[in-house]
Amino acid sequence: MGNHMFVHVPGDFWELLDRADFDEVEVGSRSGDQWASVAQAAVSVGNQGLAVTANVVGVYLARDRIKEFVQGAAVWFGFRAPVQGPPPPLVFTITGEGGAETRIEIRSAPGPDGRPVLDTAALTGAVVSAMNAPSPRAE
Repeated sequence: MGNHMFVHVPGDFWELLDRADFDEVEVGSRSGDQWASVAQAAVSVGNQGLAVTANVVGVYLARDRIKEFVQGAAVWFGFRAPVQGPPPPLVFTITGEGGAETRIEIRSAPGPDGRPVLDTAALTGAVVSAMNAPSPRAE
């Protein structure tokens, strides 16, 4: 069970987290082996993955900041989700030991104003579960 993890977020989500004093982690300065030694995850909306590394920011997420992180994700998701049409899911991808991935899609229903509302309980559960998983062993 860990007390922190690293989350890869899109640049526009990072802007919100930066205002809330989250710490950035240099993604490019760590080797694959170094990333493998800590719990990590990635956040994206719908099928818009995080393949464009220039737009990805690594964020240090401590256990005591989960609530603020999830609240920021809800605000960010509200900006990203279209007003018309079905809302895309928020995708939380957790990379565990041996490179195994767990992908959690959180689908949201429209709120009173018609915009989708992120299920913060589901995202909180995903983050806590990722932190509670045994840390991968560094080779």
